Amino acid sequence: MKKTFSVKSLLVSMAIASSAALSVAPATTQAGEISYNAAVSNMYLWRGINISNPSPVVFGGADYSHESGLYAGTWASSEGGFDNSSEWDLYAGYSPTFGDFGFTVGYVAYLYPYNNKDMLKQQSDGGGMLSDYILGASYKDLSLTAYVNTVRKDSGNNYYITADYAIGKFGLHAGINKNDDSASEYTEFNVSYAATDNLTFTLSKAQGDGAKNIKLNNVALGEKAENPQLQVTYAFPI
Repeated sequence: MKKTFSVKSLLVSMAIASSAALSVAPATTQAGEISYNAAVSNMYLWRGINISNPSPVVFGGADYSHESGLYAGTWASSEGGFDNSSEWDLYAGYSPTFGDFGFTVGYVAYLYPYNNKDMLKQQSDGGGMLSDYILGASYKDLSLTAYVNTVRKDSGNNYYITADYAIGKFGLHAGINKNDDSASEYTEFNVSYAATDNLTFTLSKAQGDGAKNIKLNNVALGEKAENPQLQVTYAFPI
């Protein structure tokens, strides 16, 4: 999706954690707007890491946004990157704008229905859920966002900070994953290009021990985590 500071981009971008163009079809209600999105991609690019390798992904969602700034939505992906699971996200928050300025306060739950685990129970307690608090601020085409794991000590007080800037059809992104354990920390960068309203290319690079130590299907990615990734995403016109 294009990196703009709104409910449709901020939360869905967090879910797929990179730049992939999504098509949205708004439907106006008395109090707000409902929009939908669906797309296919050659990979699930999560915070600079290809967590669906070697599988392509299909994903989509629905969002409700109120003129006051309140929002809520859901998003699902065919690949979640954990034990070959799918992924289902639920999120809500408050994202008002004041002229060129804006801010966001929100919550997102990532649900992974695998191995018959309780999706509404945190992974730290043996379940299949992760969750973040979201704090963000923006000015025109520049946005800064922090995703703070809700399970503080069990997650190593993990948080992920991003900076995004849009220049015409191009998007510039930088992210850093911070943790009490330095072996879990890494940085990632990407440049995206919206070739059309439906087709987006993203070149991404992760760097650091934290990227190498990420496990997919209980196997650490190792050196290949730092290989550049080219994501190609097509958004269906809805």
